[in-house]
Amino acid sequence: MKFWKKRAENEEEKATRVMIELRKKSTEHETMFTKWTTSQSEHQSLRERVQDLEDALRARQQQLDTLLKALEEKNDQYDRDTHAYKKDLQEREMQLGFLINKIRQAVVHMVQLSDEGDDFNCQFPPSQQSSISEFLERVKKYSDIARKFV
Repeated sequence: MKFWKKRAENEEEKATRVMIELRKKSTEHETMFTKWTTSQSEHQSLRERVQDLEDALRARQQQLDTLLKALEEKNDQYDRDTHAYKKDLQEREMQLGFLINKIRQAVVHMVQLSDEGDDFNCQFPPSQQSSISEFLERVKKYSDIARKFV
């Protein structure tokens, strides 16, 4: 009987150790499961955060693309306006050059007429020379002014 009692105590002791081991393992498994669940939750939260950041990045990229396109359109318009202004300026410079040449021709002609008027005045009698002389003096005065531009 002692033998059976001792054996039963040994078996009970083994069973107790096995139960303690099982409880430890169960506690470890519960702890690991809790950590895993927390990790999964954090992982899902991080995924959502990454998705939000990617969405924000796409939105910013679209804004930048829109701004870049608007800037390119304004740059193209600026180039077209600049080209048109240059062309208009060239046309006006040509017109101005043409008018300056016409004025120079008129001045040269006026100077020639003034010189011829002096010769012409000498051919009239002194009584008529006074009115002709006044007229020629005015022409000469305008001719002198015009010479400055030639």
